[in-house]
Amino acid sequence: MNNYSKFVDINAVLKKAKISLNLIEEKYNESLHDQEISAELLVEIKDYLGNLRSALDYLRRKVSKYNFPICKTEKEFENATTDLNNDLKIAIKKWQPFQNNQWIEWFNTLNNKSKHMTLIPQKRKEDVRVTVSSPNNGGSVSWGDGVTFVGGVSVMGVPINPQTQMPVPNNIVKTEKIIWVSFEFEHENLPCGISALPFLKECFDKITKMVAEMEVLIKQ
Repeated sequence: MNNYSKFVDINAVLKKAKISLNLIEEKYNESLHDQEISAELLVEIKDYLGNLRSALDYLRRKVSKYNFPICKTEKEFENATTDLNNDLKIAIKKWQPFQNNQWIEWFNTLNNKSKHMTLIPQKRKEDVRVTVSSPNNGGSVSWGDGVTFVGGVSVMGVPINPQTQMPVPNNIVKTEKIIWVSFEFEHENLPCGISALPFLKECFDKITKMVAEMEVLIKQ
């Protein structure tokens, strides 16, 4: 397995997080046809977030007795980092929410709410997309499930059945109906539309990058 950190404790929790992420993706894909994500998967997500948070806290504690700061304002950040040298403050500051890193604020919300209150529920979202294309490179036309056709409408010369909202069977064009399925985090302190699996992967990638950057400034 990869070494994500030069420190044994940080490397251990990041390795555990990576194993959890692989399991989350496997169970996530198995759940795509269900209406809800299983409680088992939610627990795995909770533990995954906790391990990523631990990596950051272990990192800060190499030079301080405090946990890693995630601050919404610069004033809050300055008050939370008075014990750090200037280089480390600059390195940590660049990843803060007030530096246009909203992802880490969302990560912090998910971790705190999952750990201290309740598991974050997620809603299932389907995005249905129909594409009609010419087999002779004559272009294509696509529409989502928010589009409704009435009787008498044709697309690329092919009539649309108003009951199925699909082109009638034909030998003129190729028709594809694609259903994109995802689970989104749902919480009052989070914006709508955060797709769970891509966001969890983003957190891992960015936190491992944060660790690598800051460890350069910390003497082992």
